[in-house]
Amino acid sequence: MIDGSRVFSLSRNVSLQKLGEGQGAVVLTIDSGQLHTCNDTAAAFLSALDGRRTFDMVVNELESEFEVETKELRADLAALAVRLVHEGVIV
Repeated sequence: MIDGSRVFSLSRNVSLQKLGEGQGAVVLTIDSGQLHTCNDTAAAFLSALDGRRTFDMVVNELESEFEVETKELRADLAALAVRLVHEGVIV
């Protein structure tokens, strides 16, 4: 599980490009050329990871943007964060 006080940011070798309203985003890992697509929720999460706000702050911010229960959003974003740390997309 992710500690709510943990602070994340995109890795230096990662580029995030939003595709437009309702279209999600594309994440490019520059070193490997790996390209990922993500939905609006994941795109908003990645955009909010500025290296200053805690995980809890980001969840609270996104809670007001998306119609989802806080507990469900927190669990989904924690699972996503674990996977993205493992893949080197966020640090």
